[in-house]
Amino acid sequence: MEAERKSICPICGAHHVDIRYDDYIRDGAPGTLTKEKYQMFYCPSCGVTWHHLDAKENRDFYGSEAYRNKLEHTAKISDYYRLHDSEVLDKLNYTGTDIFRGKVVCDIGCGGGSFLDFISGAASEVIAIEPAEHYRKELRQRGYKTYAYSQEADECSGGVDVVTSFDVIEHADNPIEFMREIYRLLKPQGRAIIGTPSDCPIMRVLLGHEYEQKLLYSFQHPWILSAKSFRLCCEQAGFREIRIVPKQRYGLANLVQWLKERRPTGHCEMQWVSETLDGVYKAETEAAGLADYLLAYVVKQ
Repeated sequence: MEAERKSICPICGAHHVDIRYDDYIRDGAPGTLTKEKYQMFYCPSCGVTWHHLDAKENRDFYGSEAYRNKLEHTAKISDYYRLHDSEVLDKLNYTGTDIFRGKVVCDIGCGGGSFLDFISGAASEVIAIEPAEHYRKELRQRGYKTYAYSQEADECSGGVDVVTSFDVIEHADNPIEFMREIYRLLKPQGRAIIGTPSDCPIMRVLLGHEYEQKLLYSFQHPWILSAKSFRLCCEQAGFREIRIVPKQRYGLANLVQWLKERRPTGHCEMQWVSETLDGVYKAETEAAGLADYLLAYVVKQ
């Protein structure tokens, strides 16, 4: 699509951005599209991709059961556990376990709290930040201190040892402000581990518009950060010790299945894709900076 001068990049301030996409985008679960077309803007300087959104409408949406119903066709806490308990091991692989023992830990965008349930036995205190009231009610019943947004957690400012947040920053009104709130919550030498999907270059190049429309570009994901733009968000929030790590979550079988069926199928297995072959594929995508996920490891000085 022909590049057009549209606006200033909200991350790096570059004065020229491209329109990368102009069509319907995913709205919730794969297979559901928005009723109107959206323009996805791309900054060649820092690599961020985004679309415009109404901040108040965004907050109202996440405060209700609407988001989970759109994404997973259910907002029941039992269904949340069924769908997300299996993700805890991956998250612990990102974080390790030693950082939680005896610490004040805050998980931002914690949903129904699967991850917090597994680390609460080691942490001295757990803080759950989740905009959906129906999940906060469940979290309070399990003894967690809860807030809808980190801006509301004034009493926790400067008192948190570890902040975690996975698959949340891409939903935020402003990812720089999101990182600033994390900085505010942390103690000096406190650390945070933040994860977000990348623009998955391999899938986007091989599948083009089909991949972009059916999965990548989402109404609920106004931001797709690159490694460079993710680092800039951390720097502008005040962090100086920053490590951006690519992580390939989906294996080779997922790529082949996409190419075969032209639709998202999630994690899958194929008999000919051995653990060794899959490991090589994931390691090579990570080494080349082509992985489908990015992790920011930051420390407050």
